[in-house]
Amino acid sequence: MGLEYRFKRLEYNGLKGTIGEHLARSFIRGNLAPKLMREEGWSHVMLSNNDYKHHAWTWNTKLFDFDNFRQDFILHGFYPTMTLLSKYTSAVGILNQNHCTPDGLLLKFRETGKMKRVKKSDLPSGARMRVEKRRKHGDLFEFPTVEGDLEIVEIKCGRKAKLMGKQKEAYNALIAKDVPLRMIKVRIVSFDLNRFLVEEHKYEKFL
Repeated sequence: MGLEYRFKRLEYNGLKGTIGEHLARSFIRGNLAPKLMREEGWSHVMLSNNDYKHHAWTWNTKLFDFDNFRQDFILHGFYPTMTLLSKYTSAVGILNQNHCTPDGLLLKFRETGKMKRVKKSDLPSGARMRVEKRRKHGDLFEFPTVEGDLEIVEIKCGRKAKLMGKQKEAYNALIAKDVPLRMIKVRIVSFDLNRFLVEEHKYEKFL
């Protein structure tokens, strides 16, 4: 005996959001990242899961330290140049000051060919397990130095999905700092046929 089931509106909306985010992240890994690496010459392209959010306290204290932000890159296995680190820190500041949390930051790296040695005691705790197999010299671990760039990523699901006013203000402030917005839109064409449409657009001018 079968049971006919229909999602309630809130259940359906939650399901759409979960499916949309999963498909968008798969699209970035499988399609967008390889495309940007090929066309723009990056060594690595990845979507960060908002590692920066723990820096919110920094902007309300006098304890600002670039080393705290550098650890976000070390967690991914890279050591940023000062130019990349400064741009990242500036973008994080704008997001935190506007209480704005995008769906992620698209990090684009190009290896410089240089390596940076870091003491194990200076590594963020989340990175210590990951670097055990890295080339090391005594108590020092080597990380490839990278230059690069970043974009803000927003994932929206549905035909009418739009940015909120406060988001536009924050993203326009970032665009003014040469940090573009990459919008990934997911539209459910048919649940039954397992068909979905993923579209992306890069905004480099004011929204």
